[in-house]
Amino acid sequence: MSPLSKAQLCHQAEQLVDFINKSPTPFHAIDVCRNWLRGANFTELKEKQSWCGAIKPNGRYFFTRNGSSIVAFAVGGKFRPGNGTSIVAAHSDSPCLKLKPVSRKSGAGFLQVGVQLYGGGLWHTWFDRDLSVAGRVMVNDGAGGYTSRLVQIEEPIMRIPSLAIHMDRSANEAFKFNKEVHLTPILATIDKALNGADKDDAKKLPHHPVLLERIAKQLGVSVGDISDFELCLYDTQKATIGGLLNEL
Repeated sequence: MSPLSKAQLCHQAEQLVDFINKSPTPFHAIDVCRNWLRGANFTELKEKQSWCGAIKPNGRYFFTRNGSSIVAFAVGGKFRPGNGTSIVAAHSDSPCLKLKPVSRKSGAGFLQVGVQLYGGGLWHTWFDRDLSVAGRVMVNDGAGGYTSRLVQIEEPIMRIPSLAIHMDRSANEAFKFNKEVHLTPILATIDKALNGADKDDAKKLPHHPVLLERIAKQLGVSVGDISDFELCLYDTQKATIGGLLNEL
């Protein structure tokens, strides 16, 4: 197999960067892969339906589960039941911060968002970044059921600030923090967010009303139509190819 040319390597790198930017969550990553496979003439199968007669030699197929995993396979023209198979696997998730089921928090005059750690991440790298949320939202379809909708807010709406150096002189020697106390994103100032709002009603909700309103606006629905969601924080700064010679 001949080595790839520089142009081919650059093209592959650009494809990877594009995929990363379109996939802030596993749900988005699976959706991107689904569209790629459809464009490559793969046929989508449903697990709830019978596959009898659907799988044919030289056919290419895929199916998804829970919107967070995808399986694609091709059947050789000479394949017979009992023959061997080749499998390549990878995970679609990665370490991140996820919104808690009850994320509404506040302190020091700020609206804060309670998050939980998912996976084994380098959590100190999440400080002082322009963060936002993306994921999956369950929306009332108006017919007694629910529809799963992908959402991604592209503006930086959250930040996990680090202390100024004069408040923590040891920060340059050892940056230590309490994950439950200090790894809590700031969403807005209380005065600005609750100006004219009923603060008692806001305290009854599991999430800040301003956050729910922003999610509903992104989806083009009302807050009352949102039944539940699974949202992850992500860095709004786009992935890019760097280095003086575009090699990084």
